[in-house]
Amino acid sequence: MTLMTRPVPVLLLAIIVCGLDVYGAMALAEPLSAALADWSPAGQETLFALLLYGILAAVAMLGRWFARDTVDSGARPGMLPWLGLGVLLGVGGLVLALGDAVLAGVVVRGTAGLGIATLLLGTLVVIGQSASEELFFRGWLQPVLARAWGPAAAIGVTAIAFALLHVAGGARTPLTLVNLMLGGLLFGLLAWRSTGLAAPIGAHAGWNWAEAILFGLDPNPGVGGFGAIHDLDLLGAARWGGSSEGLNASLAMTLVLAALILPLAVRLPFRRRPAPAA
Repeated sequence: MTLMTRPVPVLLLAIIVCGLDVYGAMALAEPLSAALADWSPAGQETLFALLLYGILAAVAMLGRWFARDTVDSGARPGMLPWLGLGVLLGVGGLVLALGDAVLAGVVVRGTAGLGIATLLLGTLVVIGQSASEELFFRGWLQPVLARAWGPAAAIGVTAIAFALLHVAGGARTPLTLVNLMLGGLLFGLLAWRSTGLAAPIGAHAGWNWAEAILFGLDPNPGVGGFGAIHDLDLLGAARWGGSSEGLNASLAMTLVLAALILPLAVRLPFRRRPAPAA
């Protein structure tokens, strides 16, 4: 067993990489924005995403290569149905959470314009961001931990690491942390159930795309540099999404994610996989 197949060193490396990546990106954000003042907001966000998530993807691919006897390829025949299921769960879950916010009376319509070109660019960025995070957490970290500690512990620890990445990026409230952990559990369970990355990438990208591009809920209020198909804002009770952290800090997201997780967690094995015969 090499160092890159041992769970604790890999976990520590993943946490260090996430911390350095996020804090480095935050330190560069202001000077980069000033240097690219002539660029459009969409162009600046695209470059920032390439820097931030490109590093995660590169480290994940290197980690998978070094741990190739422990981490499978993440690809299986028949992954297209899993991708479709993931997208359905991601978009559908976000719509259900938004529906709860509508019932709570915190949803109002904004006035942002619509730009087809930037929306397409934003869609590509969301897909790339989601794929990079899933490659890092569910494609590299989780399989290494699962080999040593079993699926249940690996999915749980990876979900915590996933939430900590977003805390470093600015998530602050306890409910946001809980929801990010639940999101990590959902993606981890999808990866385990499907034995691949198509389902978690689909769910992650579907949720983020619906939140930012379809409904304009991130940032809240307002829309990001890519615009949105529908500009909706959440104003009112924070527990239903009416804060700057939007649905991430809402009970609506908690309820929906819990409902999606429970069926996937049935009969989740706690034992680690036996080592292959010599």
